[in-house]
Amino acid sequence: MKKTIFIVLILLLQNTLAIFAQVPDMEYFLPTEYQFMTELHQNDAQDFIQNKPDFLKKCEYTNTRVLDGREYPEQKIVYDRARVFFENVNNEKYIWVLLPITRNEYDAEWQKRNDWIPEYKYIIALFRGDESQSELLFIAPTYYFGVVFYTVNTFQIVKGKDKNKGIIHYRNVLRFSIRSDNVIEGRKTKGQSEGTVLAYYYLLDEQSKSVEFEKEDAHPDFIYRPINWNTFPINASAFLWDLKKPLKYALQNAFDQNPATSFVENTEDDLITIEIPIANAKNGKPFEKLAVINGYAANKDLYSANNSIKEIGMYAFKPVVVDGENFVDLSKKQTVLCAGNNFGYQVFALSDTFYTVKVDSFYKGTKYNDTCLAELNFFYNGEWLFGNVE
Repeated sequence: MKKTIFIVLILLLQNTLAIFAQVPDMEYFLPTEYQFMTELHQNDAQDFIQNKPDFLKKCEYTNTRVLDGREYPEQKIVYDRARVFFENVNNEKYIWVLLPITRNEYDAEWQKRNDWIPEYKYIIALFRGDESQSELLFIAPTYYFGVVFYTVNTFQIVKGKDKNKGIIHYRNVLRFSIRSDNVIEGRKTKGQSEGTVLAYYYLLDEQSKSVEFEKEDAHPDFIYRPINWNTFPINASAFLWDLKKPLKYALQNAFDQNPATSFVENTEDDLITIEIPIANAKNGKPFEKLAVINGYAANKDLYSANNSIKEIGMYAFKPVVVDGENFVDLSKKQTVLCAGNNFGYQVFALSDTFYTVKVDSFYKGTKYNDTCLAELNFFYNGEWLFGNVE
């Protein structure tokens, strides 16, 4: 009997590994979601995409306008290799679609000389609802190149205890220069590649029952997204960009409810700033509490090796006049002191409305100069904004 159980466990493990082996690059652009997905059968995947002509039209537009399909007409969407996955979250079903894109000559040459560029490129789409009654929410390229920047898109479903809170789109950017041999050199801080991020949090509430998209010629960040949902931006200081896995230390780790992952800064002063102006997006109510899991909390060794947070300041904008001209400056409203060597949530009462969270000081790591933040959350309007605080 024990032998039978052992064999079954081995087979289950092998099957699990096989599932992830089929999509080795999903961790690259969906690091918080790919582990919760189940793939549809290929026939079902084809049925799903072929019955959506408006969706296919938007994907063709993305390929043509964003991914250089005009300049390189040989670059095509390979529809017969489409992958479709579903994710059940709090009794809601989300469907992820990956559409492979053939590599054009210019792009192939870049990948040849820069081994960290992904082997595959995709258009990624997110739907909500069952296959028969699904609603398109987002379309974006998994990555794309501009003149001096390389962008990786990711999406994150923010999960609450009883209901989903929202969906965050992260636009992660590596600015670079090109050497004469077509090798990309990313901008560096402290000798390490520096990434920047701008995120948009789309709140799931009574106003988000249906989606309205922008016109096709008005996509400054190259994605189809809801324009009628309650949304607010999140801006953060530079983070440590890993070329092989660019989102390994990125901002989504601060909101993924997984203490084993961390947002890791890459700034000259080793400090972190996060702008989160939700009061401008909803009804102006201030945050009531702040919750933090400090440092690189995956294990004690990583925690002690890296910097962890000591003081966090809450700042608001104040007008100032200099030489007769009007400017805006930051004014500190409150300071909280985080304990070191604490792997659980630390919760602090907040006393005033603010706009920016700043790490003002840190506990020094034994090996690295990177300051780390495992989790960040705010109690707002009767609930935690980025999921549960257990």
